Amino acid sequence: MSTSTSIADLIITNAKVVTVDKNFSIQQAIAVKDGWIIAVGSQDEINALMGPSTKVLDLKGKTILPGANDTHMHGVYYGSTRPPLCLNLTYPGTKSITDMVEQVRKEAEKIPAGKWIKGFGWDQGFLDECKHDTSRLPRRSDFDAVSPDNPIVLVDFSAHIAVVNSKALELAGITKDTPDPGEGVMERDPGTGEPTGVFIEFPAQAMVMGVVPLLSDDEIELAIRTVQHELNKNGITSYTDASLGVGGNTLMGGAMGARAIDIYKKMQDEGKLSARVSIGLLMGDYGALSYDDVKKGLEELVLPDNMDPYWVRIPMLKVFADGVPMVKTAWLWEDYIGGGHGALSVPGATEEERYDHLIRIIGLAHSMGYQVGVHAIGDRASDAALDGFIKAMHDFPRGDPRHYVIHGDFVTKEWARRAAKYRVSVAMQPTIGAQIADIEELFVGVERAAYEWPTRMVLDAGVMLTGGSDTPITYPNWLTGVQDAVLRIAWGSGKVSGPDQCITVEEAIRMYTINGAWQDRMEHIKGSIEAGKLADLQVLSDDILSVDPHDIGKIQVETTFVGGKIVYEA
Repeated sequence: MSTSTSIADLIITNAKVVTVDKNFSIQQAIAVKDGWIIAVGSQDEINALMGPSTKVLDLKGKTILPGANDTHMHGVYYGSTRPPLCLNLTYPGTKSITDMVEQVRKEAEKIPAGKWIKGFGWDQGFLDECKHDTSRLPRRSDFDAVSPDNPIVLVDFSAHIAVVNSKALELAGITKDTPDPGEGVMERDPGTGEPTGVFIEFPAQAMVMGVVPLLSDDEIELAIRTVQHELNKNGITSYTDASLGVGGNTLMGGAMGARAIDIYKKMQDEGKLSARVSIGLLMGDYGALSYDDVKKGLEELVLPDNMDPYWVRIPMLKVFADGVPMVKTAWLWEDYIGGGHGALSVPGATEEERYDHLIRIIGLAHSMGYQVGVHAIGDRASDAALDGFIKAMHDFPRGDPRHYVIHGDFVTKEWARRAAKYRVSVAMQPTIGAQIADIEELFVGVERAAYEWPTRMVLDAGVMLTGGSDTPITYPNWLTGVQDAVLRIAWGSGKVSGPDQCITVEEAIRMYTINGAWQDRMEHIKGSIEAGKLADLQVLSDDILSVDPHDIGKIQVETTFVGGKIVYEA
């Protein structure tokens, strides 16, 4: 219980207030003044702060929680992959390559010749033609007949695979004689050597993305408004937009990333933001980082002045250490089914050179004062990232940097022991785990697929665990994330994948609230409902603590507050 002698602007009463404080206490009412919580307690205590102009909101017993904090997503990218800027190819709307072809055909009939068709979200694991054949992907041969005059680029849900048609290859100047990329894969027909239109990993995608038109400033603002509306609709009041920076022309950000930062600042100044954003910088083309890319980018990057840290912050550098299991590019200690163990995605002729290169990049960013978030999915990549964090902290001691691994699908007990010692956290996305659990067995086997996303182990080791969506990889519904962390039910088969890694509802709520605030270094002003914190709140249609866990994802957000103001009402 906490109280104040001030008169409140807003009193929220007759509620089940899930504070997510240290004791996870439950209260009845909240008092808000000037966008901040000034008291939390019983109805009588809070009613004592009522004045003649105080607005009173009676929740009639409804549950209210702190606003959710999505700790890893791609906000501008999400907005740019939604209609009208892009075709929505996500499951369950798209269940086959035939469905994809039909969507492209309809779009090509509506637009002038030469205009690009962009699409996002197809999932190999849910396409009828690909479910049981890991070698089958959508290819240019599927689309050429329906889009002969319109270049297309269709990016999969993970953003690590792109397929283009022959018109796009023509514009990019790519032929049978084009050399392979230094990193990633330009798939070729094994018989003819001709490019199939499939490009795996960002350096390979760069071969074609350079001719894809960048978004205009107005389109970037539309993308930001689109994502913030969806976040508010889902009770999310803070998020990390993880890949904005300089270099590259990519749907992920790249060259438009620096402009997106300026537009975030412009929208902040105009009072148009409805969610708080922490930006993760990405240097170099498509995340194919070299040490020189990072150094040059960070030294030359000019950031806007007078950013309000309550609304727009730039604390973190994003680094790609490896890829994803579905194309065998995540770096593993043990081979994939069928062979290969992936690799680090930084330059180097040998594994040792790549490892040393990654360590240097992490050390550079740390020495320049940045928090570092490393995309590391394979256990070997996660170990390398942690080695880099520890070396950087020893070589350049400074405060509490709170570096973290992004994803950490296969982190080990030894990794967790070391991470806890050095206050290194991990940002996981439970809904991705539920989405890919079945198809993962084809790549890493049943045992490793069940272990993937070891949330229980990480928490038991004392590692700070945060929750995100990796939007647009999955839809930004944090309640679905809680359900998937608690139950670990595979979307396809319905079986429980790794029951020993299930966590409790309370632990999952903390992942998406106070733990996310900790990652942002803002746990003192957000992430729980306590006096002295921002009035970022969400009202739910059902009680998340008592509803059947199988129904948590069905709970609706009825009202979302940011700074005490309603930004969404159902």
